[in-house]
Amino acid sequence: MDQLHKRFDICGMDIPHFYYEEFGAKGVGKHRQYMISMDKYIDHSQDLELHIECCKGLAMCNDYKMGMVYGALPPEEVKRLSGNDCWSETLNNIEKFDPTGIHRRAIEDIVEKSPKDQRIQNVYKYCYFAFGSAIPWFYGCYLKTNSFFDKNKDTGVWTDNAKFFPGVVKYLETLPFKNIGRVLFFTTYPNAGVCIHRDSIVAEHSDHNINLFFDGGWRPSFVWDEKKKEKIYLPNGSKSYFFNNRDYHGVDPEPVYRYTLRVDGAFTDELCEELGLEDGYTWKWSYEDSK
Repeated sequence: MDQLHKRFDICGMDIPHFYYEEFGAKGVGKHRQYMISMDKYIDHSQDLELHIECCKGLAMCNDYKMGMVYGALPPEEVKRLSGNDCWSETLNNIEKFDPTGIHRRAIEDIVEKSPKDQRIQNVYKYCYFAFGSAIPWFYGCYLKTNSFFDKNKDTGVWTDNAKFFPGVVKYLETLPFKNIGRVLFFTTYPNAGVCIHRDSIVAEHSDHNINLFFDGGWRPSFVWDEKKKEKIYLPNGSKSYFFNNRDYHGVDPEPVYRYTLRVDGAFTDELCEELGLEDGYTWKWSYEDSK
């Protein structure tokens, strides 16, 4: 029943991808909640102080990475983006977008001249610049890194950026996680939202996350039900939330620069029980019979 990964080769690189399929929004846990405000589970008394530190830190650090998701976007989103899809969908149909081969030769040159650990990153940026592939958010600022597919595991690798956010780093210790994996800011420029995407294939998983706005206030974040063609929004006024990142989701455009601090990890057993995450699973197929 799981959605399948399609992997293909571009210039010797193994590219992950998945096709657009309509599963419908699955939600979180056996109660199948879609956008869960986490405000009652965490301390928001420091929000103004932390917001100021976030703005200061983002102003002072210079190590940013462009946003990346993979897998096909919903057709309605592709239409909204004037026919542009995700970079992995572009490369999966490279002959259509590059009939002369000139871009493939450029990609080969990028792969040849890039360090091994930066090749895919440099290739997806080329897709943004050359093909107009969808940019999900305009940059990410990492405080703690790990593998994209293991973002919930605690690797203990803090970046140099973290030194600009001492209050945030200390605050993370108060969140209801047993361990914390990846920590980063997702950021958008004025009038640019976050395009509708999935973080990975629809499958049983235990991805746990908290997304925080602090005193920046509520953002129009939503899950997209691709069967019902419906946006399911985060309750207005919420300053933090959890959701199933394998559901299609996005954020509507806002007239100012905005950030979201994303914290990935493993929730405490008590919180898993409260949210109906059996054995910690955010989603498993048996949940379909529980609502």
